[in-house]
Amino acid sequence: MSKKTDNNPLFEGQREKSGSSTFDKYSFQYHWALYRVISSHSDQQEYAVIIELHEDVVVSNSLDVDKAKFEFNQVKTNKSPFNTYQLVENKKGGNSVLGKLIKGVSGKPYVTKIETLNLITSNKFTLELAKENIELKIIRKEDLSSKQISELESELKKEIGISELPANLRFIISDIPDSDYQTILIGTIAKLINSLFPGSYTNAESIYTLLIDELYRKGKVTYDFSKWDELLKNKALTSIQVSKVINEFTNIKDEAKIEIDFNNICSEMGLKSLQAKKLKRSFDRYKRQRISNTSTLQKDTTQFFTNNIDKGISDGVTEMTELIERTFNSAPAKIKKQFPTKDEFSTALICEYIMMN
Repeated sequence: MSKKTDNNPLFEGQREKSGSSTFDKYSFQYHWALYRVISSHSDQQEYAVIIELHEDVVVSNSLDVDKAKFEFNQVKTNKSPFNTYQLVENKKGGNSVLGKLIKGVSGKPYVTKIETLNLITSNKFTLELAKENIELKIIRKEDLSSKQISELESELKKEIGISELPANLRFIISDIPDSDYQTILIGTIAKLINSLFPGSYTNAESIYTLLIDELYRKGKVTYDFSKWDELLKNKALTSIQVSKVINEFTNIKDEAKIEIDFNNICSEMGLKSLQAKKLKRSFDRYKRQRISNTSTLQKDTTQFFTNNIDKGISDGVTEMTELIERTFNSAPAKIKKQFPTKDEFSTALICEYIMMN
């Protein structure tokens, strides 16, 4: 992770904290947040989801503070479709739904880091679109008719003083309904595991329980954090945490084959039984980390090993000990410093070699 700065870009006074203290009322938004990250987890990208920080659900597309861009999501469980009036109706003692969403980020120092500003509904929107006779799940500003844009902007100018709708504003119909979402989430988790590890055995219900409990626990945190790492630790559910939980409750189908391959390599290297057993512990640690860690550093580490393995094979290397020595000598400091001993470096290379085949 980059260390150019460790300041939290979202470190600002929060608009409100009542949602955190009465989180049971907001069960749907927690489940929507979990569905949002689980459904995209197979992309193997970093992310962090944060509940009740400036907005209902904030999603960061990176764990690196210098690369992080955000989507801000306000999640609603309206019983009837949102029309223009309902979007801009001034609530007693507060702003309208749309006014609150836009005002919440206007003038904030992190506004340039917000890629999308989303209003999520479990129902639908009855907004006039530029093109007739179509139905969109995601409505962007350019999809709205000029008349519809003018109506919204006219009301918002009177309410919060803005002259135009933000270009990154989106109206989105939720992929999950506001009922029976627990069952849908468990099914989504099972589908994800099958796509990541075909034929493996998993306990999707236990994964769901641990992850939603973690979201609830962190959603109740009302403290502010000036440092990015502190925010991730105390307030966010990250891609690394999700991967670890998935790995904990999933048995990969090819586990037996991996162990056979490892034992064969140890035999080729002429290792004694106790030496092989010691190496196996280190091998298992790295394998667990490799599966559960989706960080940029882990991806770079895997790429480094696979590139060197391919080069060694192309150069005619036939002995694993020679491949290890060549790779170790060419490893940059950021790779080597992850491994306290050369044995741990060796088992990482062996693991990557086995996983390539």
